[in-house]
Amino acid sequence: MSGFFVKKSGREFKDDASEAWYTVGKVFLGIFAVVTIVFLIWGDHLIHGKIGCIVYLLFHVYCPGCGCTRATYWLVHLHPFRSFLCNPFILVSIVMYTIFMINTFLCTHTKKLGFTGMPVTKMVYADLILLVVQCIIRNILLVGFHITCL
Repeated sequence: MSGFFVKKSGREFKDDASEAWYTVGKVFLGIFAVVTIVFLIWGDHLIHGKIGCIVYLLFHVYCPGCGCTRATYWLVHLHPFRSFLCNPFILVSIVMYTIFMINTFLCTHTKKLGFTGMPVTKMVYADLILLVVQCIIRNILLVGFHITCL
């Protein structure tokens, strides 16, 4: 059998990194739970506090992560559109994460459900490309046209 692992259901994944990503995903589930609780309790202070992006403060340009705190805040408070406008990376990452985790769980624990050909590593790369592209677009708007997006 090709691939470096066979799951309990006897099925193989086409992306050899699936098992590693699934393990990382289980760890992130706990982290997401903690972040959600923190944002529910202290979210208003986090987005209205004095702490800002160090890259923006020093260079007056957006970093790829600019808006992620606000995006997380809005997503936790069930405003996905506002979250997407602050930084699309957060919402897209959560959607990709959820699809991957459910699919991998189904592949792991059933014989017929789930798609073993999910290109996990390519999904991660696509998400990182989105992060960089949105940063470039925001900085073009900021530097070239003096339009602030955040």
